[in-house]
Amino acid sequence: MIIAIVGPTGSGKTGLACELSDYLNGAPIISCDAFQIYKGMNIGSAKLDESSPYFGRHYLLNIKSPDEDYSVMEYQNDFRRTLDELLKKHKDVIICGGTGLYLRAGLYDYEFLEENVDTSDLEQYSNDELYDMLLKIDPETTKIIHKNNRKRVIRALAIARNNSMKKSEMIANQKHEMIYEGVKVFFLNPPRDILYERINQRVDVMMEEGLLKETEQLLKNYKLSRTALQAIGYKEMISYLNGELKLEEAIELIKKRSRNYAKRQVTFFKHQFNCIEIKDLRDIINEINK
Repeated sequence: MIIAIVGPTGSGKTGLACELSDYLNGAPIISCDAFQIYKGMNIGSAKLDESSPYFGRHYLLNIKSPDEDYSVMEYQNDFRRTLDELLKKHKDVIICGGTGLYLRAGLYDYEFLEENVDTSDLEQYSNDELYDMLLKIDPETTKIIHKNNRKRVIRALAIARNNSMKKSEMIANQKHEMIYEGVKVFFLNPPRDILYERINQRVDVMMEEGLLKETEQLLKNYKLSRTALQAIGYKEMISYLNGELKLEEAIELIKKRSRNYAKRQVTFFKHQFNCIEIKDLRDIINEINK
């Protein structure tokens, strides 16, 4: 059985996954987190400590250096290879994390078009000019991308340049079906007021545990990749270190952005997955024993 535990940041997914692993005789856990894949990004990503007895049961932690970019497509490949290998040896596999797009890419018939093409020549054009180019090449895609969303317009143009199939055609061809059998997705979703309080407290704990020092160490040792620089917690600490924010302002911004991110996660999981909402381990046990 494949069991996914999803939910917003701060909801308690990791602890619940560890409890479930014990119940399932040490079942392995695949991490589904966009930043726990990076070595050295521990406190800010709420990564399980390496001294934990559960750390060895986790997969896809610390697989990349913070100076390396990492895409959804790369995660999809790593995830499917890892899951397929684990299913050969284990009756049950647990997936745990809050990066919904990664999970969807891993479990569903989510296909990527090759877009690794130089688009530097497009930077000279205005948003209107880029949009007109896309309108001629792939008019269907322009219906779902605003002309001022420059990054997405350029991405769609890159896909059109590098493939025989347009982005809109790729989306239309996908059945949006799960490619694995027997998957149960459990959604841990505490009441919003409780969740937001947990998030605020968690940020305070991160600061006490040394988030600022960890960020300084990362900047000392690496030129952080574009992907790594998107991590909430680290980018605010970097703004503080660059003199752009006071420390108190940076901490409050981490809390605010974390709460906003949690809200988006809840919306994504509710709309993109057929989730079973749960409160604790007992709810999961009741469902899998039906």
